[in-house]
Amino acid sequence: MHLYDPLRMLYSSDAGWRELADDHPSILRSFLLLVLPASLFGAIMVLYAATTAPQAYAPEAGMGSWYWAAAVLLLSAWFCVPLMAKIIQHSVHAAVRPPLADCYKLAAIVPLPIWLSALSLFIAIPAVNVICALLGLLASACLLYHGLDALFEHDDSVETIELAYNIFSFGALVWCFIVALVLVPLLLLPAM
Repeated sequence: MHLYDPLRMLYSSDAGWRELADDHPSILRSFLLLVLPASLFGAIMVLYAATTAPQAYAPEAGMGSWYWAAAVLLLSAWFCVPLMAKIIQHSVHAAVRPPLADCYKLAAIVPLPIWLSALSLFIAIPAVNVICALLGLLASACLLYHGLDALFEHDDSVETIELAYNIFSFGALVWCFIVALVLVPLLLLPAM
């Protein structure tokens, strides 16, 4: 894989995806190489925001609430990636269901732009953070479509678009649920 392939994967079903299609990591390997570092990064960035600019996000929240928020973010990511892998596996149009490990690989790759949008927490401006998160969500939608096409569908068709739309809609709802879960300790448990 070339250095520029991850960017090309956002708009191409070929660049970078071929190498990924040939690689069949176990669920544990995908978890250790993708999900664990990305989710730890997100949790660490939440704690960074807590220590550098808590007044910009939740001025009344104590540090204990921030720890809860980071833990909820971490654990919900660990739960949601396998859930999304199952959704992908059961949604793909194929005579035989694809292996769960391959679906997990795609489910682990798709949210990476969302996790990378946590870099915007270095800028303590909530509007900028929201814009970056929405851009991450858009990039994830692109990865989902091209990943489905490259790994499972192979026809760049209307059915692939419909499949990506359905899976993305569910994934966006899951993302909103995670955001809500993270906000609960910050907004409702300020004395911690």
